[in-house]
Amino acid sequence: MKDLISRTIALVLLAGSPAGAQIVKVDQPPAQEAKQSATPPAEERTPHRVGVDESNPLTLTLFDAVKLALQNNREIEVERINVQQASYDLFSARGARDVTLGASNYYEHRVTPSGSVLSGGLNGTVTTRSANWDLNAQQLLPTGAQWTAQFTNVRSDTNSIFNSLNPQYNSVLNFQFRQPVMRGFSLDEARRRIRVANRRLDLSDSQFRQKAIEIVSRVQRSYWDLQFALREVQIQREAVDLARAQRERNSRMVDQGTLAPIELVSVDVELEKRRENVLTALEVVTRAENALKQLLLGDRSSEVWNKAIIPTDAPDLKAASLKLEDAIASAFANRQELAQNNVQQEINKIDTRFFANQTKPAVDLIASYTSSGLAGTPVSTTGSPFTATTDLLVKQVNTLSELAGLPPLMIAPTAGLPGFLLGGYGQSLSNLFSNDFRTFRFGVSFSFPIRNRTAEGQLGRSLAEGRKIGAQRKILEQSIEAEVRNALQAVEMGRERVETAQASREAAEKQYQSEQRRFDSGLSTTYFVLERQNALSESRGRELRAMTEYNKAISELQRVMGTTLTSANVEVSATKGEK
Repeated sequence: MKDLISRTIALVLLAGSPAGAQIVKVDQPPAQEAKQSATPPAEERTPHRVGVDESNPLTLTLFDAVKLALQNNREIEVERINVQQASYDLFSARGARDVTLGASNYYEHRVTPSGSVLSGGLNGTVTTRSANWDLNAQQLLPTGAQWTAQFTNVRSDTNSIFNSLNPQYNSVLNFQFRQPVMRGFSLDEARRRIRVANRRLDLSDSQFRQKAIEIVSRVQRSYWDLQFALREVQIQREAVDLARAQRERNSRMVDQGTLAPIELVSVDVELEKRRENVLTALEVVTRAENALKQLLLGDRSSEVWNKAIIPTDAPDLKAASLKLEDAIASAFANRQELAQNNVQQEINKIDTRFFANQTKPAVDLIASYTSSGLAGTPVSTTGSPFTATTDLLVKQVNTLSELAGLPPLMIAPTAGLPGFLLGGYGQSLSNLFSNDFRTFRFGVSFSFPIRNRTAEGQLGRSLAEGRKIGAQRKILEQSIEAEVRNALQAVEMGRERVETAQASREAAEKQYQSEQRRFDSGLSTTYFVLERQNALSESRGRELRAMTEYNKAISELQRVMGTTLTSANVEVSATKGEK
């Protein structure tokens, strides 16, 4: 029966004018009114659908329609991109823990005036030329601690006569470590951003699922609307066929003289009315088809816009018996709005914890280690004023000592620079890594604002936000409760309406058949036959509408229960972490 219905639907928009018996022109009395009434109606033409090639239709099952929508719908594509952006936000937040490397290189030439002979400069100036190259690195650790490392190198030469090494090479390696023990210990800004970004990724994933559920549900409703519109066209065309057959019957009876010619007029009026109903039904088909195409197609350039869509799945009386408690439990377990509210609560808890931590004083443990290296080329000390003065004094003292018969003054020779200081840049590095010239530092750093109103205000706002999210959840839960109850009631009433409409259609068929037999026996009139035909068409339409609305009610029940994707055999792969 289902295949027969599908094939029938496929032929609705492809058929031309229904083939009817040859209309006989009746020769009636010369009255002008009678002649006009006997004139047959204009031949029916095939309605033209704008931009649709009905010779090349696209047959589509409900599953295929859902599949096309999930592949092509731009609203789902936007949500998919939102998930990707949230994933990039999480990736970016984790970049706070990346190691940062830096380097600087520069040459400096400095000339400074000197007002003292102790500066060692000549002609009142000291000239220093230096080349610097530095390296540094730093990283934020998962505990909130931060380490930094600096490697500094300087080559300098000067005209100061007091320098024993010229040029000389200085190398310094420094490590620093800072660990918060109160503010920023359990949660700092970087870790807060990572955790919030992780939760927002879950939120965007839930929003993607919700959008997919919404689109699938809209596709299902549009699919059944199009199916109804096509079946309605069929019903209206069947009504046209009944009117045409009645006119042929009346025409034969007029020819036989058993029926007045005026009876043809009422049939012609009804026939044209029913043809108008066909045109109206076809317009509804176009609107329903375009609504479905808008959900299925990715852009306006798709060739499917020029094709007629023929749904192959017919609405049926599916079993959807479900207890209210089970439906509500399913909704509270699967509704994405509740999942999104849970994520918002988690984000609020992260913010509350962070702002509460910010109200604490800052107490940090600090440790540093420094190693130094030095080397250079020794210079002569003959130009030193201190050396020259010392030599002159020693000579004078020894002269006086000789006159006095005293032994001369013996001056210990000046010790030279140690060998490990003599050399170039390599020697400086050797001294640096020998760890002989090191500095250690350990300590504690405190910072305590007298009144931290900024942190307290942010904490208060976060607590208020948490209460608001809780209130919104109560509203959401009540809304879901009402939606489930209404949807389940609609399914139950829809099933009963289908059964009632079926019984009404069967009764209307019997009434029409009975009235037609009465008319053939001369016991009824054309008016009553046409009325029974209209009642039959209306009952068929009500049955079709009831069946369609029942299937749409099931789709709505699946939506409010959050089981749309499962019922449609759709699986959404969640994006978690770096996936």
